[in-house]
Amino acid sequence: MIGALVPAKALDQAKTRLAALLSEDERRRLALAMLEDVVGTLRSVPRITTTAVVSPDFDVLERAADLGSESIVEPETARGINEALSFARDVMSRHGLNALLVVLADVPAMTAGDIDAVLDAVPRGRGIAICPSSSGGTSALALRPPNVMPFCFGANSCDAHTEEASAHELATTVLHIDSLNRDIDEPEDLYHLLYHPAETATHRLLTEIHLNERLPVNRSCA
Repeated sequence: MIGALVPAKALDQAKTRLAALLSEDERRRLALAMLEDVVGTLRSVPRITTTAVVSPDFDVLERAADLGSESIVEPETARGINEALSFARDVMSRHGLNALLVVLADVPAMTAGDIDAVLDAVPRGRGIAICPSSSGGTSALALRPPNVMPFCFGANSCDAHTEEASAHELATTVLHIDSLNRDIDEPEDLYHLLYHPAETATHRLLTEIHLNERLPVNRSCA
């Protein structure tokens, strides 16, 4: 059995690096739209038996529940994403999972095929599969078994996860998948997303708020 876990920040802390481009309300809406896309994709993968969202924000958790995901309240004592994920992993252990996939909530362009590729890459025994982001972070991390090593999300987390896996003598696969490589953190990421149309809640929101009208004429969006 495979579980999927999505960590999500409080909405008032979401995507602050986009403040020059989006209003606070638009950033909140963007965070919820991306969550809808990520959870929807995970739930469309047949071999993922349970999907959960961990967050300190009750609006986020309510949306997650509406999307059919399990909602896990991040404890007030959790210090950062890694403690939140560790807590949620313990909660999900009751499902008897033999593997766990963690996907960040800001990769709305990923597809079910991308997720299948990550799951296919997880070593058969003890091991992990990592999808790095363009900034050196980790957009997706699959672990077999779920508690095989600690989480190391944060700056340069791809290297940190790889080093942690080596310390635990785990087989490791690193995959470069475009949709997971480009998480949405900076204005450039939104520009790229806008000019690669798809049928997602995130794309619909960007159209609704007329983001294209705010773009510099000479900006390259390839």
